[in-house]
Amino acid sequence: MLAKRYIGKKLVDNIFTTSKKAKQAIKKYGKENVINATIGSLYDEDEKFAIYNVVEKVYRNLPSEDLYAYSTNVIGEDDYLDEVIKALFFDDYKEELKNLLYIASVATTGGTGAISNTVKNYMDTGDKVLLPNWMWGTYKNIVIENGGQIETYQLFDENGNFNFEDFKNKVLELAKTQKNVVLILNEPSHNPTGFRMTYEEWVNLMNFFKSIKDTNLVVIRDVAYFEYDDRTEKETKSLRKLLVGLPKNVLFMYAFSLSKSLSIYGMRIGAQIAVSSSEEVIQEFKDAISFSCRTTWSNVPKGGMKLFETIMKSPELKAEFLKEKRAYIKLLKERAEIFLNEAKEVNLEILPYKSGFFVTIPIGETIDKVIEELESQNIFVIKFDKGIRIGICSVPKRKIVGLAKKIKETIEKFKQK
Repeated sequence: MLAKRYIGKKLVDNIFTTSKKAKQAIKKYGKENVINATIGSLYDEDEKFAIYNVVEKVYRNLPSEDLYAYSTNVIGEDDYLDEVIKALFFDDYKEELKNLLYIASVATTGGTGAISNTVKNYMDTGDKVLLPNWMWGTYKNIVIENGGQIETYQLFDENGNFNFEDFKNKVLELAKTQKNVVLILNEPSHNPTGFRMTYEEWVNLMNFFKSIKDTNLVVIRDVAYFEYDDRTEKETKSLRKLLVGLPKNVLFMYAFSLSKSLSIYGMRIGAQIAVSSSEEVIQEFKDAISFSCRTTWSNVPKGGMKLFETIMKSPELKAEFLKEKRAYIKLLKERAEIFLNEAKEVNLEILPYKSGFFVTIPIGETIDKVIEELESQNIFVIKFDKGIRIGICSVPKRKIVGLAKKIKETIEKFKQK
């Protein structure tokens, strides 16, 4: 009975499945005897979901109408749309980028909605979308859902740097046969590796984009975890400047997520932020995306948008938020340092990590056996292709101690056979 384009589609989500197994083990053996590294949300040292105090305070005091009424616009509340741009490009973006770039934002159902909306509107049916080989698996589902195919580029070269050559070659190959090339760069705090590109790598990349003449490039930059990266304001503004001078055929689309920024996953709030040198391209974006919003989710919850704009527009509340956020960034760094240092001690290979929620260990063909053995020790991780993802965002420091050694021993156990 399904439409032809939906026959055979079935969601296989190993994250929720494995997380369920971890919860069952906790119920059976007790929380202290289980390491649940499957969770992709921020948890505190007591293994409780991280809730920002300022977020809780502001949300509980929002007017009832802001919580229960429709949004003022299909594309989102005006102040919210401005504040999400400021979150990425700083308060001075209008002055600094005036007459140089055109920027517009649209509220979406989380970062997932932003990516899905972009693929839907810019990928032609049957086209290939370029994705990193290490990636959040839902990227693939979004492409398939919208009638596309998948091409991957190798994220890392042999030195653990961004593999520019493979990326460039894949883009050029797709550009031979496609009018639009849609691609995803998940940076900073890449999921699942914690990778971050250097300024020099970005310069190289932007120069390449500017060299593309006869094909439209739609660059989706997934910045879901950017709030937990430690780039300075100066460094981020330097990256902002690289957008100036992009040709009309290159459109940058930022996928923004309040799930991570404010730790409000269940509210499903995010945004698409489009950046172009062409006013016409941005107007086209606003027209088409508002149509898709209306026909897909109508509009996103007003309360979540009001929550964000209220905090960001108040110097006092924003200062409270930033103070709390810095504490969580510090906690993530401490957890990462424990794992990375111990991994180095036992010679456990990990993929390049700079910041963020996750660390990934490449394993290879024995991955299923390794995961099964770890689970027998009540250590639960997420399978990502031929590697395992460790959610340091949710594992307390006391449980991270010794974890690298256990994983290394398990990997070696199956290498010997």
